[in-house]
Amino acid sequence: MKRLALHLALGVGLALTAFQPALAAADAPDQYAARWPLQLPAGAGLVRLPLPAEVLTQLQTADLRDLRVFNGAGQPVPLALDRSSPETRVPAPPPIALPALPILADAQTGTATAGNNLSLRIEDGPGGRVVRLDTPPAGASAPAATLVGALIDTREQEAALQAIELDADWPAARPFAFRLHTSSDLRHWQPLGDVTAYRGADGTMTAPARVELHGDVLQGRYLRVTWDRAAAPDAVQLRGVRLLPVPPVATPPRIAVPLALPAGAAGDPHAIEWRLPFATPVAALDIRLDGSHALVPVRLLARQQREQPWTPLARHVVFHLTQDGQEQRSPPLELGPHGARRDWRLEADAATPGFTTPPQLTAWLAPAQLVFVASGGPPFTLAAGRADAAGTYLPLPSLIPGYEPGAQGRLPAAILAGAAPAVATPTAAPVATIAPGGQRDLRQWALWAVLVAGVLALGGMAWALMRQLGKPPGDRED
Repeated sequence: MKRLALHLALGVGLALTAFQPALAAADAPDQYAARWPLQLPAGAGLVRLPLPAEVLTQLQTADLRDLRVFNGAGQPVPLALDRSSPETRVPAPPPIALPALPILADAQTGTATAGNNLSLRIEDGPGGRVVRLDTPPAGASAPAATLVGALIDTREQEAALQAIELDADWPAARPFAFRLHTSSDLRHWQPLGDVTAYRGADGTMTAPARVELHGDVLQGRYLRVTWDRAAAPDAVQLRGVRLLPVPPVATPPRIAVPLALPAGAAGDPHAIEWRLPFATPVAALDIRLDGSHALVPVRLLARQQREQPWTPLARHVVFHLTQDGQEQRSPPLELGPHGARRDWRLEADAATPGFTTPPQLTAWLAPAQLVFVASGGPPFTLAAGRADAAGTYLPLPSLIPGYEPGAQGRLPAAILAGAAPAVATPTAAPVATIAPGGQRDLRQWALWAVLVAGVLALGGMAWALMRQLGKPPGDRED
């Protein structure tokens, strides 16, 4: 009995001894497909590492969990993944100040005139409709008139507007309403908006007289501002307006990865299929056509596994046109949350000749960076590319003392010290191609073999023990 127990303990120890080295090697640098030496700033203990294209195109997980930083002893260091877009500052366009031309109404006839003795007259001629501002002859007396509004010439303003602010004075201590209209011919007016403003008895304003717009463009039109005629003629003074353009949209920076289609991928002019060699999600796909005059409506489909059916993602019109000597190209196709796919299919509209030549494809990847603690001694190594890697990222605030949003951008940056093993233009594999697993798959099988062997050994020893216990007392071995 004692001898059997000794054999059992020895078997368990041997199984664990054989299993532990394989388990310890599960997260070693050589378990990853690509490795880069890192160059860290001198004396830096907390470092950020922006990930270039050659790293992102080696990843085999959509959530980027197959990234590690190892120190000189081969130990992984604590790290966090930062996928927030770097802050992009876009200067706001300055306001556009335009003067206002007073509109006067004849107290007797009601004829509208413009201030400064300018009469507003519209003439129709062979060349089209003309707006004329005529000055009466010298010595002629201006008719009695009442100020009823103001006219602003906005015909040359091409910018989309988010608001219009009035540079005006109006009666104090009571709400006062302004109405805005636009017209292209000074005869037919369309409402643009209105605002009720207020000035205190001391002349202070609670808020500017501002009319909110939604990207309206006033090019080719006049702007008219009117108000309550019950106010005294000299109680309202509109000096001009300020046009506030819509701020430009800050496009987050992205990393361009040209894709080289494999030979034969464009055998069908109406369909192109390819498989990405990396799992990093694609934020947008840029499709470029050859030739100066080309236009093809397309449909983009994708799937994660070859056994799955194709899923339609989006429709797009791809074009390359030349107009007045200027090239016009279609924008990239935004993919949003649908970019984490491996197999892709681009279909041209059947009513068109399709792709006479294979299009140029560029995958745009969202930026990402690692933040890690430079613990242990150098040299530090970045490793990437392992489909079965476990997630080890820590929350970003746990690495940065006194964390606040954007604090990671102020950390010193590490860089790749050597030439990257990944090519700058990854070749997209045909969909039918199955990439070999490589050396890390052999290690994985060896790990499982050791584990199964240990379990079988333990099972055999347990079976032998049960048989021994089932024998009569005189037949048992000591």
